[in-house]
Amino acid sequence: MRTHIPYLLAVTSTVAARRVDERLTGYDLTVRQYGLLVQLSIEPELTMAELARQLGIARQSVHQLVNELVEAGHVRRRPGADDRSRRLEITDTAQYLLTRIDGPLERVEAELLGDLSAEEAETLRRLLQRVLAHATDDESWLPAR
Repeated sequence: MRTHIPYLLAVTSTVAARRVDERLTGYDLTVRQYGLLVQLSIEPELTMAELARQLGIARQSVHQLVNELVEAGHVRRRPGADDRSRRLEITDTAQYLLTRIDGPLERVEAELLGDLSAEEAETLRRLLQRVLAHATDDESWLPAR
C-alpha cells in the first residue's frame, strides 16, 4: 500500500510543530504565532481575513493569535481601507525577535531533515512552497524571483 502525501504532510507537520514549539517556549511564542509574524514580515499590513486564508486557519484563530501578539507588543492594528477592516503590522520588537529565533529554528530544520543534502532540502522547500501557493491560491508563498 502506498502512503499518501497528505497523510505524510500531516504527520510531518505535527512532528515539526512540536519541535518548533519546544524551541520557541523560551521566547514566549508558539509555532502558530511565529507563522503569523513571518507572514506579516513578508507581507506587511495584511488583514485578518487575508492572514486566515494564507495560513489556512479559521478567522477566529487569527483573531485569537493577533490578540495574543498585540498584548505581547509584537503586532499593531492599523485602520484598513474601510471602517470595518484593520491592517496589521509587526513591531520593531517582533522584528528583532524573528532575527533572534532564526538560529534555533535552523537547528530544528537540520534535525528534521537529517541526512538530506543542501540541494535536497532546497528542493523540498521549493516544492512545499509551490504546494502551499496552490492550496491557498496565494502566490506569496512562492520565493521572490
